[in-house]
Amino acid sequence: MAVIFIEEVLQMEITMIDGFVIPVIVAGCMAVGSVMKYWLPTDNKWIPTVLLVLGAISGAIMFGMDYEGIVKGMISGLAAVGLNQVFKQHLKLPMDPNELNAMGEGDDDGEK
Repeated sequence: MAVIFIEEVLQMEITMIDGFVIPVIVAGCMAVGSVMKYWLPTDNKWIPTVLLVLGAISGAIMFGMDYEGIVKGMISGLAAVGLNQVFKQHLKLPMDPNELNAMGEGDDDGEK
């Protein structure tokens, strides 16, 4: 009985979160975050804040200037940051530009 209740609660939570994350805003924020990280001289600590604001503006444009549209955009902007961290930590991909440059250096033996 308790297992069924827990499954219902988890399903409700996932459905609720799914309604707030807008894939178009997530993709756009991920693109802007990548540009900021790799091509603009920006400190990494500002990227989540910028994506939060960009997501809020995008949500207001897509859904109108109401509370729900702005919150959906903000959550989507922060979801882009979280998705980047999933790629970085779970897949162990080198996301730091210095790591990417170091991978290309060295001779054919793989030594750096």
